[in-house]
Amino acid sequence: MNSPQDSQQAVLFHWQWNKKLLVFALIFLPVTVSLGVWQLQRAEQKRDILAAQKERIEAEPVAFETLIGETENQFRNVTAIGDFDDDKVLLLDNRVRHGRAGYEILNLLKPNVTGLGHWLLVNRGWLPGGYDRSVLPEVPAPSPGLVSGYLYRSPGKSIVLKEEVWTKGDWPLVIQAIDFEKLSKHLGHEIFPYVLRVVDDAYIDNETMFSSGAIKQGLVLETGWAVVNVMPEKHIGYAVQWFLMALALLVLMLFANSNLAELLGRNRQDSQ
Repeated sequence: MNSPQDSQQAVLFHWQWNKKLLVFALIFLPVTVSLGVWQLQRAEQKRDILAAQKERIEAEPVAFETLIGETENQFRNVTAIGDFDDDKVLLLDNRVRHGRAGYEILNLLKPNVTGLGHWLLVNRGWLPGGYDRSVLPEVPAPSPGLVSGYLYRSPGKSIVLKEEVWTKGDWPLVIQAIDFEKLSKHLGHEIFPYVLRVVDDAYIDNETMFSSGAIKQGLVLETGWAVVNVMPEKHIGYAVQWFLMALALLVLMLFANSNLAELLGRNRQDSQ
């Protein structure tokens, strides 16, 4: 019969290396932890973007012509006065809202400032597209006068499905992404390298438009701009998932490379 001391020694914890699972864990554990940290960093970046947007949009608006030559105008609250080129309309494709594909409508504004060579691209908001992609939506003509909103430029290079070929005189022009340099060459005008996103309470639902006076003049469509595609809270949730996966890998590595499962089973039997 084994002595109590022998029984105690029989259930002592010890390592029993499983090399395949050990290598697997050592490879993927740093990956999961790194992805969790990256998601936390992304959450912090999104907080900074939203804070910068809030601060600049709530600031007093400045006249557009005073910004020519400045390099950092993201989210700058501005006003501009000028005339729209009604014949040249751009439709920014593949913009989905309410589960429906549509377009963001962009018009060129020529500011009423003598000697100012830059034209301003004004994003008036969203219109739903039809089920027949060959039929473009009817765009109400904008009225000249004061335009207000904030400046925006996509922080990264937009992904396009294929190289776009634009034909001279083909309007409205459907585009996948805003390329300011290419647009300037195509239009023959120097385009300011930010888009003015108009801001209003106007809302369009299917074929019916509800709004204040601005929409009755045909300027503001559906706005409600999304500044970031993923909110900080969602990044935090993703980080928690990656850290939980890292914890699961640690537990798997511990059980696979030791006699911990046997030890727990023996203790459970002893307790019974």
